[in-house]
Order: sequence, then structure tokens, then C-alpha cells
Amino acid sequence: MVKEDEVQRPLEVWAIRSVLDKKPRMLTVALDKEMYIAYDMTRCKIYKVWKGGISMDGTAYTGKKEIQPTSWGANYLSDSSQNFNWTAKLDGKELPIRMQSKGYVFRKNQIYLQHDLLLGIDTIRIEERPEFVRNNAGKPGLERVFVTSNVPANVSVTLKSTLGNLEFVPNGRSRHVDYFDALPAQSLPVVRKEYAHQGQEIIEKSDCLTCHELYEANVGPSFQQVAMRYPKDVKTLAQLSSKIKYGGTGAWGSGVMNAHPTLSADELNTILDYVFTLKPKDAKPRKSTEEGVVNSAASLPVKPGFGASLAGVHPAYELTDLHTSGFKPKVGAMAFLPDGRLLVTTWDAVGGLYVLDGVTGENPTEVKVKRIASGLAEPLGMAVVDGEIYVLQKQELTKLIDHDGDEVIDEYRTICNSWEATADFHEFSFGLVYRDGYFYATLSMAMRLTPEEKQLPDRGRTIRISKDGSFESVNFGLRTPNGIGVGVDDELFVLDNQGQWLPGNKLIHVREGDFNGMGWGWLDESAPMPRMVPPAIWLPEDEIGNSPSEPVLITEGTYKGQMLHGEVTHGGIVRDFLEKVNGKYQGAAFRFSQGFAAGINRMRWGPDGALYVGEVGMAPGGWSWKDQTSGLQKLTYTGKVPFEMLAVRAKPKGFEIEFTEPLSKNVQADFKNLFIQQWWYKPTPSYGGPKMDLTDLKASRMSLSQDGRRLYVEIPGLRKENVIYFRLPIDLKSASGHPLWTSEAWYTLNEIPK
Repeated sequence: MVKEDEVQRPLEVWAIRSVLDKKPRMLTVALDKEMYIAYDMTRCKIYKVWKGGISMDGTAYTGKKEIQPTSWGANYLSDSSQNFNWTAKLDGKELPIRMQSKGYVFRKNQIYLQHDLLLGIDTIRIEERPEFVRNNAGKPGLERVFVTSNVPANVSVTLKSTLGNLEFVPNGRSRHVDYFDALPAQSLPVVRKEYAHQGQEIIEKSDCLTCHELYEANVGPSFQQVAMRYPKDVKTLAQLSSKIKYGGTGAWGSGVMNAHPTLSADELNTILDYVFTLKPKDAKPRKSTEEGVVNSAASLPVKPGFGASLAGVHPAYELTDLHTSGFKPKVGAMAFLPDGRLLVTTWDAVGGLYVLDGVTGENPTEVKVKRIASGLAEPLGMAVVDGEIYVLQKQELTKLIDHDGDEVIDEYRTICNSWEATADFHEFSFGLVYRDGYFYATLSMAMRLTPEEKQLPDRGRTIRISKDGSFESVNFGLRTPNGIGVGVDDELFVLDNQGQWLPGNKLIHVREGDFNGMGWGWLDESAPMPRMVPPAIWLPEDEIGNSPSEPVLITEGTYKGQMLHGEVTHGGIVRDFLEKVNGKYQGAAFRFSQGFAAGINRMRWGPDGALYVGEVGMAPGGWSWKDQTSGLQKLTYTGKVPFEMLAVRAKPKGFEIEFTEPLSKNVQADFKNLFIQQWWYKPTPSYGGPKMDLTDLKASRMSLSQDGRRLYVEIPGLRKENVIYFRLPIDLKSASGHPLWTSEAWYTLNEIPK
């Protein structure tokens, strides 16, 4: 038997949760450079034992979509035929059982897996400790020590396998060792994929497939759409080469294409040559559905905050860096401990949990960082409940426990891992809110299913999880709901990302049973898909959102009672004003702040009243703001509120716009260039969607309140369930001469007040 003080591991992070080899809910344990072992945590049994390693590929690790971590090397054994099975017998008669993983515990650099064997009203506890050993002849071996407890009288427990049956001592300790023939040295294989065209190889090695697909529109047009839109001539090739190399916007909407400055002229020509091979034979160049549609907003003057993203930090806040050159995390989740220290999880190969001391102090250079957990699978949610830490991994809610008082996590206890999951890269689990004895989280849809596959019923939902591990659905029809939070009136709100069936981004009020429009979530082919419940706020793609994230409620200051949410791809923070009209939430979104290190993924109010901002991105390209991928900062309220719209409220015949400062009395002159539009969105199977019935509106009457802060605007022709877009004159100033911080508001008019 191996001695505990002699144990050495080949990796710093040697117990890793992930999808592995297209199998969900796996735990890889790097026991020794000679032996890795992977467990299927759904079935509580070994998946494989091998010599080699693990390639950590995927969105969180290498910025690549469609792939997940894989094992490499040679197998000692594998359970590809699913021969490993637990059984229990009473007086020799086999009983119906169910296995349930309860996680694992670390003791003295060894791992102890915790299994529950559910046997009617009884629960048998099984602890398993795997270890690498050698026999006297030097053969590599797998030692497994099992300890069973709570085994009823006359019940026997057995693990059947291809190596023989392992029978356990009831309420005692059993040791089992399997030795294998030695394997030669292994090396990471160099896989040379065969391509029909070299352009396809260049595309796959760049970030092109993050936003484009071959035949279906995604964030950007499909390559086939590009080929069908343009003729293949010298002028077009030069134009498209320039767009690929230098990036830009405008050809297919207002979305920004990433630059690719390292691509050579030959590589650009090869890419385009391949793209044009996708054009169907005899197809003629054709216009897109939006080409030729003139939006009068395009003629308005543009500068930061006026038809374009802001360029700096909101004047009412001071921004402080908490990251350093040695610690700049890709933030997956944040939470505060009762003592005021900040917890941060990372969306990377480490899958770490860090505790930061001193973040509320005045000197950020004195912040102390300590990693206390690792190996977590894409942890994008976290909550501290009564001082206890809960983390939402990609496919599990886990409680993290320190048993010996050194702060380093000893036990990773499974609370819930029973929602359905596949190996799809896009099946994220987002956010974590604890209230009234339950955890709330959101599950995103799969994005790369094969034609014969369907979405699993649990996907695209807000779920409610009990501490006993059970869960239930709250709403459905979500796509990529990256973030859930408590907002106005102590209600839950979710942000969802545009895409198929979502013509725009959304701020959604979470209500029992609501269908939120993503058609892939309607699996009953015998019944028509229900009507989408309108969101509280539409966030138009590329204008005010691309990848909205976690919402928070503002509890102090001028904006008290409103909400903020982050933006991963569009960047910055958006402010949301909500009101209830005819029993339904609706309201306006405003640009709020930019100037951060990367796109905003998570936000938390600290005990010092500051807003802590966790940033993330996927490189190269894709889900990132200006290709930045990490950062941790905080915003401290200064009270220096700029001149801007504070709120927009619906009225029976128009709107009331409230400002942070009084306006001059010369309303008619000041607002002669007030720009107003309305449109509605039609969900379709295509990615995103156009503005339907886009109409310019004119104010028929305006009046100012006595204090000069509220402007009433009467607007004929308003339609319910439309987005109303306001663009204030670029030269508007307050009565005291202050210029606007930002000029735009997007109001979702679900209901018109009576």
C-alpha cells in the first residue's frame, strides 16, 4: 500500500471536473504520470484508466467552440461497454438500487470519492480511494480502497466489472488492486486533419467559426450567404480581404467584425477562394433581406453615447483595478463572505476559487489573493449562504467545505447533478441566487446538436434547486440566459442573448410557467408552440447589447431602485429602469458605463457600497469586448451625477422623460431635433431578426414640469408591444449648461397605460 507522505501528482490541478471524450459529468484524476483515471460521476464508476493525459480544449480553455476536453494516450482499461455496475443483494436476491454521487474529499493529497447507494428507504454510504501503485515486479497498478457504512443486515454490495466482481465488507474496509502490463511512453498525438480546401483549414485555426457557420447565419452571416451576395471579382476580393484583415461594421448590420491583422494576403485569398466554393451552382449574387432598407437613424450625428458605445467610466463612479499582473482572472462568479472578503471563481483551465482579502480597503496593492479550490468545471455561479460556499459548475451544484480550518477546500460535496446534460459546449449553467430556502439558476440550450438529436427537456430553463438535491423548472424557452439576479420589487430577473428565435437580447421577469420564445425549447410536436411572453425590456442587437449578463439592483444614490446589467461582447454596463403597467413590467435601457478591462460577466455590491465588476472573454474573438478576456475592478460612487435621462415612463398618450438636472424652459427649441422611432420584433428560426414596421414618430406636444426635471412628450401612433427608441439632440444641455452624458433610451412598450 502506498504511503500518504510519498504521494506525488503529475499536475498541480490533479482532480479536474469537465466533459471528457464527449461524456458529461466526468472527474479526471491524475494519480501519477503513469496513470490517469476518469470517473463517470453520474453512474459512480470508472470510465477509463490510462497512461497519457488530458487536452483541455474548449471555450473556457482555448477559446474554441464545438469541442471539449479529451483524453489521450493508451488505456489500461475502459468501460466503453458499460460493464461496471453496482449491485446489492438481500439474502442472495438482487435488489433495485440507484447510485448517486456525493462528490469527493481530499485528505493528505489523496482523493476519496463519496457514493450513495439508494436502497429503498436505506442509503448505503460508500467511500472509494483510488491510488497508483506498483508491485514487486514493477508493474503499474490501480489500488482502490472502499469503506462502506450503513449497510443493513444480510445485504451485500458488489461492483461488477470486466476485471472481476469486487465484493465489499459490510460496514467495513475493503482493498482491491489490479495490476497491468506496463505501457510505453505516451505523447500528445498530432492530429492532421484532411481538408478538401486549404481555406477551410485556415478558417478553423482562426476565430472565424465563433461567429460564422458554413450554411446557417449565426452572429454573422453564413459563408454561403457571403458567397451568394457578392460576385467573385478582383474588386470584391480586395474589399472582403480588407474587411477580414481590419475588421469593421456595416455590411451585414451594425455588428462589429474582429480584425485579423496576422493573416497574410495569400491566406486571405485562400479563405475567400474556399468561401466562394460554397455558392450553389447557377446561383446569382443576391441582396440580403435588410439590404436597401434605410434607417433614418443612420443619418444622425454619432459620437460616444450618441449612437455609439460610451468611451469612459460613468462620471458618478470612480474605477479601481483590483487585478494585477499576477492575478487577472477570467471571472466566472463572485460572492462576499460574511467577513467582507471577496470570493472569485475563474472560467479557465484551473477552474479556481480564490479568496481576496482587503478589497474594501483604500489601497488595492495591499489586496491578498489565495486560491482555495481548483478543478471546477466552468463555475459560472456562486452564493454564500450562512457562511457556506455553493458553486454552480457546468453540470452540478456543489457545496465547498473546509474541514481543517486552513481555508483550502477539502470537500466538494454534490448537492444536485440531476438535470439533463449532453457534451455540447454551449450547455452552460449560469448564475446562482439563494432565497427562501432554494437556489435559482439558469440552463442554456445546446447549440451544436446533430440532426438526429433534440434539445433535452431541462435545457433553456430557470430552475429552482432545493438543498436536498431535488430541482424543478420555473420557466422555459430561454436560449443563453447568462445571469440571474434579484431586481425591482424583490423579483427575479434574467438576461438572455439574441440568436435563433430571439431577434434581440432580453431582460426577462422570471414567472412560473412562462414560455420565453426560444423555439428549440418547445418539444411537443403534436401541439403548436405557445406565444412568447414579451420581455420586460428588449435590448437591440449591436445597439445596446450582444451578450448581456448578470443583473443587480441599485440600492443607494440617484439611481436607487433601478437595475444594472453587464455586457460581455458589447462591453460595459447598461442601466435598466422598470415600471409596472397593467400588471406587467416594462421599461427603458440606457447606456451607463464603459472603460473596463474586458466585457462584464458578473457584478456584486460589496459591504463598502462599491460595485465589484468581474470581467471575462473568449479569445481569439467571439465572446469578448475588443478581444479582452479578463479583469477584476470596482466602481465607487462619488455622487457626481452627470446630466442624463434618469427614467422614461409610459403615459396614455406618450411618455414622461425624467432628467437628473432641470432643463431650460425653452423646450420647443431645445427638442426640435428629438428623434423617435418604433418597431416590433418577430421571433423566427433564424439568428436575430430585423426591426418590423420600423417607423419614425413625431412629438405632437411637449411640456415641462415645474421643477424642470420632467418632460412630457405626447406621441401619436404608439403601438403596444413595440420598442420605442429615443435619441435626444446631440447639443442638448441642462439649465445649468451641462452637456448630456448619453442621449439614447430604448423603451419596451408592452402595455399602454389606461
